[in-house]
Amino acid sequence: MVEPEIPLVGGADSRVVRVGQTVRRNGRAWSPAVLDLLQHVEREGFSGAPHVHGFDDQGREVLTYMEGEVGQGLGFIPDEGGRFDVRLPDYVWRDDVLLHLGALIRAYHDAAASFPWTGREWRLKARQPVETVCHNDLTPWNTVFRTGLPVAFIDWDAAAPGPRAWDLGFIAWRWVPFWRDVKCRAHGLPTGVAEKARRFRLLLQAYGLEPEVSVVQAAIERVGQLQEHMWKLVADGSKWEVELARRGVLDEATLEIAWIEEHAAALVRS
Repeated sequence: MVEPEIPLVGGADSRVVRVGQTVRRNGRAWSPAVLDLLQHVEREGFSGAPHVHGFDDQGREVLTYMEGEVGQGLGFIPDEGGRFDVRLPDYVWRDDVLLHLGALIRAYHDAAASFPWTGREWRLKARQPVETVCHNDLTPWNTVFRTGLPVAFIDWDAAAPGPRAWDLGFIAWRWVPFWRDVKCRAHGLPTGVAEKARRFRLLLQAYGLEPEVSVVQAAIERVGQLQEHMWKLVADGSKWEVELARRGVLDEATLEIAWIEEHAAALVRS
């Protein structure tokens, strides 16, 4: 009996389907490096990534389907035309989620640190200093939750060698979050730099670090890099990114970079 192919939400630039207890997506030039990475971290004892089955007869990556739910957006917040992005599930913003997230990414970074990354093709260029292989897209919707807590990461397509702070800065922006107060209010989140500094500390302490300016700087650079990428997709006519630009989501992210720059010192010392 042939299992049906069920399209999955996400995969903006590739078709992702569920077939039985597996997930399949089109193979890319960097797929061998990513699948080797996932096999390596599994051997190192990290259980927060899909198990690799290899490639199917269509050349698609075949990974184990991770049971649980992802922190998927629930539609644009209507304030100011939707510039404050999509509303995420309430559980995403709990303090215990940050604690589990910090521990989970630390476990992954430690497992990936011994991966032989040179001589392989990656989707993104290696970023110096290389300390591990970064996931590079650790959003709530690329995170699997069970009973409201993060247990695994999916969508490893953008993985590439880099410093640990590169992932941590991105996580801080997305999950603390490093947003302006007006956006936090629209999402029903607490406001103020002190509150963001408190949650930043929770995240990094769970990872095993004290707050560092280097992580804040990485957030600034990482969001800036993302902006460049998103605007390129807008110029290329990518429908989702064009919609984000139309609503003002990309303009808001530019203001968030300025917010992080303004409050960098306070986020670390508070």
